[in-house]
Amino acid sequence: TKYRRVPLKGKCLKCGDKLVLTVHEKSVKKYFEPAKQLAEKFNVTNYTKQRLSLFEKFVDSLFRNDKVKHSRLDDFF
Repeated sequence: TKYRRVPLKGKCLKCGDKLVLTVHEKSVKKYFEPAKQLAEKFNVTNYTKQRLSLFEKFVDSLFRNDKVKHSRLDDFF
């Protein structure tokens, strides 16, 4: 079952199982570039700039899959 908003119980209303929340990478990253631009435009504190930098690193590490290894076709011959 898909929910637009998570039920307050935190469980599926049909089967009662615990819900697994998913967040897509693009839905997080689409706000990051405007945030960096606003930080530059309004000359925010160094602390805020550092927090944005840490946030970028965190998001990158969260969505990076270290198990995926890109191979070329030549690698199989």
